[in-house]
Amino acid sequence: MKNDGVLSMIVGLVLALLFAAVMGVSSAAVLVADYMHPGRMMSEQARHTLAICAIAGFLASLAAWWLQGLAAERGFFIRFVNALFTYTLSFGAIGGLLVVVNNFISYPNASDFSLGGLYSASVGGFYTFALFVAVPLRIALASLLLASGLIIALVGPQRRLAESKTASKR
Repeated sequence: MKNDGVLSMIVGLVLALLFAAVMGVSSAAVLVADYMHPGRMMSEQARHTLAICAIAGFLASLAAWWLQGLAAERGFFIRFVNALFTYTLSFGAIGGLLVVVNNFISYPNASDFSLGGLYSASVGGFYTFALFVAVPLRIALASLLLASGLIIALVGPQRRLAESKTASKR
């Protein structure tokens, strides 16, 4: 019986890592398709932001998978909405944080390290990332966000109500 729990944890970890890798690559691929037109050069900032999108997609997928445990006993619709909002918000927040870190590393002399400066840099980084990713409405990116919620709701952590009651009695 103990081996079943360990085996399910290992399978869950492998599924979470595979899902995160696919979502990270897919989020960058959706945006690369918009910037790789023939004869068009991509700026250095666009390259950095595309790399940030891949990392943010990977980390947001792991965070959404982990937080899906909070809604694991609920029905499909609640699990879907929880996964969709968790993935979307963590994708934006992690992406904004990575933009701020990238700006601090790239331009250390231009950074203000006071509390007000850090706050304005974090808000600016979030808006920069959100505008870069979402301003020209990309149906592919919206579909990717919906797909992440759907995949996590279908394959992510789930507990049946009967299983959770027997586990709590032990």
